[in-house]
Amino acid sequence: MQIYSLGIDPSFERCLPNVHLTLLKKIAPIRVERGDLVFFKPDAHFTWVKTDYILKKVAGVEGDHLVIKDDKVFINEEEIARGFPLTNLYKGVEFKRDEIIPKGELFLYGTHPLSDDSRYWGFESITHLEGLAYEIF
Repeated sequence: MQIYSLGIDPSFERCLPNVHLTLLKKIAPIRVERGDLVFFKPDAHFTWVKTDYILKKVAGVEGDHLVIKDDKVFINEEEIARGFPLTNLYKGVEFKRDEIIPKGELFLYGTHPLSDDSRYWGFESITHLEGLAYEIF
């Protein structure tokens, strides 16, 4: 059985500022592609999140080449993000990487500069996803 619901980001600083309303398809996705919107339940890492789900965009999938250097994030040589304004929340984390995204893992991000995303907390397992989201407005 597939369950659908609507998603609205209540945050003042939305991680995806151009996405206002989404349709959430609550079924673990079999296949995820770059550019997909996905959502998952916040775990212990996200103690400050007071919503049922976190919505992010897929920037990288297994087999993609991730490089983080000189304050920039690249997936397959394409710059997808710049800067690390939330480093004060992640003391002791090294913001330099050059690796292939492992099997079953995703690199997730938000298009807002203050998005708390894979730049800070690393890859997200595809098995942790609750479903796919579709932008309505």
